[in-house]
Amino acid sequence: MVRKLKRYSLYLSIVIATGILVACGSASADRDEGFISFGAHQSGSAYHSAATGLAKVVSDKSDLKLTVKPFSGPNAWMPLLNSGEIDLGILAYPDAGWAYVGENGYPKKNKNIRTLVNGNDILVSGLTVRVDSGIKEISDLKGKRVASDYTGNQILPNILEAHLASAGLSWDDVVSVPVTDINTGVNALRENRVDAIFAGTPTVGIFTEMDTTKEIDVLDWAEISPENIDDFPEETIEEMTELVPGISPVAFEGGILKNETTIVSYPIILATNSHISEDVAYNVVKTLWNNYEELHKQYMWLETWNPENMFDDEPAIPYHSGAVKFFKEVGVWTDIAEENQQELLNQFK
Repeated sequence: MVRKLKRYSLYLSIVIATGILVACGSASADRDEGFISFGAHQSGSAYHSAATGLAKVVSDKSDLKLTVKPFSGPNAWMPLLNSGEIDLGILAYPDAGWAYVGENGYPKKNKNIRTLVNGNDILVSGLTVRVDSGIKEISDLKGKRVASDYTGNQILPNILEAHLASAGLSWDDVVSVPVTDINTGVNALRENRVDAIFAGTPTVGIFTEMDTTKEIDVLDWAEISPENIDDFPEETIEEMTELVPGISPVAFEGGILKNETTIVSYPIILATNSHISEDVAYNVVKTLWNNYEELHKQYMWLETWNPENMFDDEPAIPYHSGAVKFFKEVGVWTDIAEENQQELLNQFK
């Protein structure tokens, strides 16, 4: 009887061990078969729309299958990308740099995140008010209620701080009203609980919808009109860049902007992590590179995603080895890119 129990125990151990191996093998197989999770901002945002378009093209044109998972912002999903619990993420160039070294809303260094491709320069409105508020310039916001914090998306309060600073103001000059995300800010403005909020790309649905029910307007950055944008002070741009790396003033009309307005832009990237295999990373980059015209049909942000813009030899975070392999293959990898790559990787050696 004892001998039979021992044999049964041995048999049970083998079965359990085999089951564990099969389960692990199955998880690896899922990754090998190309099931990829894609972190993005909340539904309705431009980031989410762009991520959905990228996911569709990669899923349609390769053996990989991408699933977009919405979060409040990169501060929420970055730890998951770094640990390998999600596989891709679309985020702003400044956020990528902050996350990598653990600064500005990212409490830990996310040393495993990697660049796949460079994306488009996105338009950002910044401080936005109701037309009937009487607020016409940034200086009119002194003592007024401004949505702040935007937990889960650190770049947003930085943008607002840069917008205030462009006219010589700071958070000390306004009444900060913490909000959790873009939707919360929009609702607070609609319900007259704040006087100014963050608005992103002027043509995005969440802002244009707000504009149809409660007309809104964007304040010129640095209180400089579009016709005088060439006179935008360099020292002001430098101060703005300290808060939001890569930011630059541009003139734009459309969406919630009834007239040409001085707003800003900065680049975004498609990121992954070092846990992703070289083959998967290579295939994502190759698919986007070879099917860039399909991207243009998906969403306005993706209209400038093309081979001329997808490679940047000085990204904020190092490239994945699979991306490096592809860029070398198509002949765009440069000595500058190699030097920057090694400098970024050596930060954690």
